[in-house]
Amino acid sequence: MPAAALERPSPAPVSARTSLTASGLIALAILGPLTGCAQQREPGYYDPPGASTLGDAQYNANNAGSRPMFRAPSQLQIDLKPATPSQQQQAAAQQQQAVQQGRTTEDGQAAPVTIASADAPALAPAAGQAASKLVPQPQTYMGTLPCFAAGLNCEAQRITLTLAPNGRWRGRSAYLEDASHKEKAVAEQGCWDSTDEKPPRVFLTGADGNSRAEFVVAANNVLRLRSLAGVAPNLNYTLTRQPDLDPIDELGKQTPPKCNP
Repeated sequence: MPAAALERPSPAPVSARTSLTASGLIALAILGPLTGCAQQREPGYYDPPGASTLGDAQYNANNAGSRPMFRAPSQLQIDLKPATPSQQQQAAAQQQQAVQQGRTTEDGQAAPVTIASADAPALAPAAGQAASKLVPQPQTYMGTLPCFAAGLNCEAQRITLTLAPNGRWRGRSAYLEDASHKEKAVAEQGCWDSTDEKPPRVFLTGADGNSRAEFVVAANNVLRLRSLAGVAPNLNYTLTRQPDLDPIDELGKQTPPKCNP
């Protein structure tokens, strides 16, 4: 065989461009699936934001629907200030009070004036009611006063005064122990009354109806003398309530005076 026939033809040279194209196809085939996986992630998945209050608030707001919500139980609100009555309520209360006291009728009109007949019993005076309210049970007071009993010529004497709720009083006047001349103690009785004021005043009248003394209730257990037989004393004289009752029994056989209860 000829030598020219035995020689193989050499392959044509591959160009650089063709080599690069093949390499690119191989790289694309390998990286293609990886690129698809990378595109499935959310933007910024590998770069989380830093901790911040605004970011936490936005995250909590966006995911509030997917989390359980806890709410505090309802609380009862109590108003410590007393409710102020309205003008209408005050007017209704005043009208109700006026109706109860008899000044007006149910429709708000003035109550008619009642004229007492001659056969109707007279009402007890308000002062008598005040006296029984001031002294609900017999009480005994003791102290030093100017000469209380008539006919005793002295500067001062020991007084024992017992007030009863029925408007009667009993008294005992005795000389002081250091008096130069001593006489027998004098006991007498009469009626007493008081005023419905603060402080109340107490009036003593004798069995003959004449005024004997006037006191003012300076305290619950003290009577202060205002006048004696219409004359105001220059000094301060008081009677103090005693723990024990003195009924002044020496007047038990005498006829008691008629006093308004």
